[in-house]
This record gives sequence, structure tokens and C-alpha cells, in this order.
Amino acid sequence: VLSVPTAGPRGVRVLFSEPGVQADDVIRDLVSAEPKGRQVVVATSDRAVVTSVQRRGAYAVPSATLLARLNRV
Repeated sequence: VLSVPTAGPRGVRVLFSEPGVQADDVIRDLVSAEPKGRQVVVATSDRAVVTSVQRRGAYAVPSATLLARLNRV
């Protein structure tokens, strides 16, 4: 059974990709949809995703960094 949080810390959005859709593609699309200049941080340990979101102007942090921050809340 998958538990989906109803609310997260302020500024954190949790999304799941639709069945058959690669989550990496959803992440790239979301980053690309943000206005230029808006600060976007993507938590991922996937090197290919890091490279592609950085090319789109987002910052990338390791997934462990996000988990550590969430555990402090």
C-alpha cells in the first residue's frame, strides 16, 4: 500500500508520474515549464536528471539532502 502525504512542508511539492510515464521526463517537463529566473531545486541522485535539469537552469541536490531536511521538520 502506497501512502501519499496530504500536505508537505511549505514549498515542497510531491508528484507521482502516471503509469507508463517516466518520472525523469515529468521532472524535466516541470523544470522547463517554470519561468526563467525562478529558483527551482530538484532532489535527485540520478546523474542524468541532474545534468538535464541543470541545463534547464535548476539546481540539483542529492536525494539524501531532501530527506535530511524533511526529517528536521
